[in-house]
Amino acid sequence: MPRPRKFDEQAVLTAARAVFWRDGYAATSVQGLTDATGLGTQSLYGAFSSKHDLFIRILDDYCAHQSAGLEAAVTADPSPWHGVTSAVTFEDGGRLDLPPQGCLMANSAAALSVQDEQVRTLASQVYAKTLALFAQQIAQAQESGEIDADVDPEQTARALIAVMQGIEFLHKAGIGEDELRLAKTAALQMIERSVVR
Repeated sequence: MPRPRKFDEQAVLTAARAVFWRDGYAATSVQGLTDATGLGTQSLYGAFSSKHDLFIRILDDYCAHQSAGLEAAVTADPSPWHGVTSAVTFEDGGRLDLPPQGCLMANSAAALSVQDEQVRTLASQVYAKTLALFAQQIAQAQESGEIDADVDPEQTARALIAVMQGIEFLHKAGIGEDELRLAKTAALQMIERSVVR
């Protein structure tokens, strides 16, 4: 029978996530993780098997939390179209806050997905969930008369996800709030000219 753990697992995951998020997977050392979590190397490996397994556990939890938060925020908006566009532009509480270091999933996918199948799979799952959520809300916006009934919901959702990721990149690149606002406005106006009645 395994011995009970004598540490707060969620606190350890939170501390380790902060290190991975700040430094990236490759630059994060086991020593950095033990320093941040307060666990010894043996305890860390005993609980999570490896640095990679710990990282995947953290990334999986992060993705689940982000997806749930995004869905809750988007579907809570009485206007389906406004809910989606708020999420895309990170405005009006339409999505979870975007920290200066960017999205942990986007950062990880950019750095690791070519060589890490588990990261690539998680990224694909997040994309599929976001695509389905946006397409659902766009279809509801069509039903309520907010946008043109002839618009393809999935194609529009794909365009919006691309815009969302571009906005996130600009934010992380530190272009400045004024320029970021202009970029958001320009992208949204271009899309709305195509879909709004």
